[in-house]
Amino acid sequence: MTLQLDRGKVWTYQDYLELPEDGRRYEIIDGVLYVSPSPRQVHQLLSRRLQFFFYQFELEGRGFVYNAPMDLLMPGCTPVQPDLIFLTREQRPLILDKYIEGVPELLVEILSPSTRSLDRVKKLNRYAKNGVQFYLIVDPEASTLEVFVHQAGRFVLDASLGQEDSWTYQDKTLDLAALFASLPD
Repeated sequence: MTLQLDRGKVWTYQDYLELPEDGRRYEIIDGVLYVSPSPRQVHQLLSRRLQFFFYQFELEGRGFVYNAPMDLLMPGCTPVQPDLIFLTREQRPLILDKYIEGVPELLVEILSPSTRSLDRVKKLNRYAKNGVQFYLIVDPEASTLEVFVHQAGRFVLDASLGQEDSWTYQDKTLDLAALFASLPD
């Protein structure tokens, strides 16, 4: 379960830096601190498979992929830790030593029981407000991928895909049967 801590306080990045390194994921959205437990094994498996997909672009010199935990600082997000962050080659200046500062091309969140609501509501709205171009939500329980595209200041659901589908980003195609193959219970 994701918890909001100290609801009366407006949390800052400096407050975040003073939190313990205890294996939990801490994120600040609109000044509210959220804490989640470490991801489950199915979450890590999907994250790795998606990272390999986006790593193809990095190998070709076309972008950079980062997996959590990696702090991402954007207005209202100080920080968030998306499961995957993809930046284009042109966005290289956003990558700093300890965090990424600015709006990346694409973000991925993999749903878990503890983050489902946060990923689908708070993060979706904040990412849209900041102008993230693509937001992918992966649901391991349903074996689905939802692709949101930024249009006119908000996200529009571009595709809702299942195991029998594939998704193409730029010139590469992600086979969802392979993505969701042999997931642990």
